[in-house]
Amino acid sequence: MSEAFDDVIKEYIDFINLQVGAYLDGLSGFSGNQVRVERQVARINRPVGTQKDKNGQMIIVHASFEDPTRPDIIIHRIVKAVDFIATNSIGGSNEQQFAQAIIIFLFTYWEDEVRPRLAVCKRMDINQIKSDVIGDLRIVRNVILHSKGVIRHDKHSDLKVLKELFVVNEPIQLSTEKMHRIFVLLKQECAKMLYEWLGVKDPSGLASQMVDVAIQKRK
Repeated sequence: MSEAFDDVIKEYIDFINLQVGAYLDGLSGFSGNQVRVERQVARINRPVGTQKDKNGQMIIVHASFEDPTRPDIIIHRIVKAVDFIATNSIGGSNEQQFAQAIIIFLFTYWEDEVRPRLAVCKRMDINQIKSDVIGDLRIVRNVILHSKGVIRHDKHSDLKVLKELFVVNEPIQLSTEKMHRIFVLLKQECAKMLYEWLGVKDPSGLASQMVDVAIQKRK
C-alpha cells in the first residue's frame, strides 16, 4: 500500500520547519559569538582603543574541540579578533555559508526524497512533478556549487519566482528577509500542491497569501 500524497507533503513541510529552526538558532549563535568577542576586545583594549593589546600584540581568538582549561589542547582555529567579529556579524560569511547550506539541503531533500515519492503517490512520471520555486532553488544551488556563488545573467534570467532576490553578476547574498521569503514561498507551494491533489479550487489565491501551513488528519 503506497503512502498518501498529503503525508509526503506534510513531511516536507516539517523538514522546512526544521531548517527554519536551525537557521534561527544559527543566527543566534553567530550573534552571541560576535557580542562575546566584542566585549572581550573592549576589555583588553581599555583604555588603548585599538585592535592591539597594551603590549602591541594583535588580539586573537582561538577555538578548540577540547576543553580549553586542559593542558596540551589542540587549537582548531586561530583568527584575529577583528576578523572573527566580521565573520559572525549580520550578513557575515558564517551566516552566508549557513544560509547557502540550507538552500542546498532544501532542494536536495525535495529532489532525492520527496519528489520521487509524490510521483508514486500520483502514479505519474517524476518529471511531471514540477514546482517553479523549487526549480529556482535548483538554479541557486547550482550557482552556489559550480559558479562560486556568483549568479550570471543566463541563470538569473531562468529564475521564475526568486529573481528579485538576486543581483546579476554579484555574489549571492542571503539576508534574513530573503531566507524568510524563501521559506514562505516553499510552504505556499506545498499548499498549492495540496489544493490541487484535493481537487479544491483556489479562486481567491489563498495559498499565495499563506505564511505557514499545518496539516491535521483525522485518526
